[in-house]
Amino acid sequence: MDELTLEPYAVIQHWHLPDADGLWESILGEYLQGIAQHCNSAGKCVIGHIKALSTFSHQRYLRVSVVAANVPATLEGEVPAGCTELELTLNVLVYGLERTAIEQITRETANEIASQRKGVIHHKNMNHAGEHLHLSNHQDQSKGETP
Repeated sequence: MDELTLEPYAVIQHWHLPDADGLWESILGEYLQGIAQHCNSAGKCVIGHIKALSTFSHQRYLRVSVVAANVPATLEGEVPAGCTELELTLNVLVYGLERTAIEQITRETANEIASQRKGVIHHKNMNHAGEHLHLSNHQDQSKGETP
């Protein structure tokens, strides 16, 4: 059996979707599910874990997780009411695909959603030293909430 290699990918994305208030959970669940499905279509691979986290003030957060292309995303937490933009930390662990392919998939999938919703997404690539990108649960960020 061929051994599949792992090239982790992490990125911070700034999402601005004017019509997303109250819909973030389904939008981001759809996003991660779309990444998993596109990875499966890109070649022989195994989804290890695709996860995203957005934090808000007052210790609120939204965590989205996908472990297979055919299993719905799991969500924990919620996005505060009135939110039209947020910062999302995304970690993608897929065995068998090169990091450049994963980066292209995450960008194209995000841009499809942004285009459909007349929004914009900015990507800030992280230094890939073979580790996940983690945010402290104790951070008190106000990003993601709009007045």
